[in-house]
Amino acid sequence: METNPSNRMGYNRAFTLVELLVVIAIIGILVALLLPAVQSAREAARRTECTNKMKQWGLAMQMHHNTYKRLPIGSRGSRLDLEFPRQTWVMYLWQFIEQTSMHGQMDPEGHLYNPPFTIPETLEGLGGVEIPMYRCPSDPDGEDISAGYYQRRRGNYVVNWGHVPYGGTYVAAIYAPGEAPFLHKKGRTTEPRATTFAQMTDGTSNTMMLSEVICAQSTEDNDWRGDILNDEGVFRFQTINTPNTSAPDLIADGYFTETGDPLMPVADATKYSRQEAAARSRHSGGVNVAYCDGSVAFKTDDISLAIWQAAGTMNGEEVVSE
Repeated sequence: METNPSNRMGYNRAFTLVELLVVIAIIGILVALLLPAVQSAREAARRTECTNKMKQWGLAMQMHHNTYKRLPIGSRGSRLDLEFPRQTWVMYLWQFIEQTSMHGQMDPEGHLYNPPFTIPETLEGLGGVEIPMYRCPSDPDGEDISAGYYQRRRGNYVVNWGHVPYGGTYVAAIYAPGEAPFLHKKGRTTEPRATTFAQMTDGTSNTMMLSEVICAQSTEDNDWRGDILNDEGVFRFQTINTPNTSAPDLIADGYFTETGDPLMPVADATKYSRQEAAARSRHSGGVNVAYCDGSVAFKTDDISLAIWQAAGTMNGEEVVSE
C-alpha cells in the first residue's frame, strides 16, 4: 500500500480561518481580563508615590516649624491689597524640599508677578521651575499655566482651609466650630495665621494639614484650580463638602473652565466672594490626606461630613470617631 508523500515528510495542515479567529478571540478575552488588573496595579503604584510626596510635604512643614517655631502662613496679600507680597505657603517650604537655590533667590517681600518669581510671558522665573513634588502622578495633565503675563507651575497638594469659604464677608458664626491651621484671621488676606502645634488642642494626629485637588487640564487657560503659587488661586482646600463631591467648586468668574469632567464640577463664585474648592483626586474612591503629626492616610469619598469637618479644625473639640 502506498503512503501519502506529505505524511512521510511530517506535513501538518495550517490553521483554518475559524481556528485562527477562535485563537484571536481567546487572546482578546485574556487581555480584557488582565487589563483591569494591570491598570489597578499601576494606579496603586501612583497612589503610593502620591503618598510619599505628601509625606515629604508634611516633613517640610515639620522642619519649617522646628526652624521658625510655627507653620508657614497659607498666603500673603492679594490682588486687591497690592501693598502685600503675593505669596503662598509653597515658596516658604522650598528650602526644605531641596530647592535651596530657589529659596536663596526668593524675595520675601516680592510680588508673584515681579522677577525673579515671574518673568513676563515665560516660564523662566522661579514660578516656572518644574518641581516633581508639586504634582500627583495620577493627575499628569495641565502642569503649568503657559498663557498670559505671569506664567507658573500648577500643583495638586494644597493646605487645609477648613469649613470656611475663601473671601466674602467675615461671619463669626461660620468660624465658631473651630479653625483650620492655614485659615486667615477674620478675612481673606489681611491677617494670615502663623499657627503653632501647641495651638492644635484637638491634637496633631486629628488635624489635617494637606490634601489634594485636581489641576485644570489645559496649559492655555488661567484656571485657578491647582494654581498653588498664586495667593488668589486654589492653594487650599475646604471641608465644606466631602472629598470628590458632586457639588461644584466655586471659583471667581473668568478663572475657571467648564470642561464637563465629572471629577471637576465648577460654578461661578461671583468674582471673589465665597470661593470654595473641595479635596479631589483621580485616585479611585478618595483622596490622600497628610495630618499635622506627619502621618498620611487615604480618606474615602463616603466619609461622614461631620468627621471630615472635624478633621479640618485644629481646636474645635469635636467628639467624633471613624
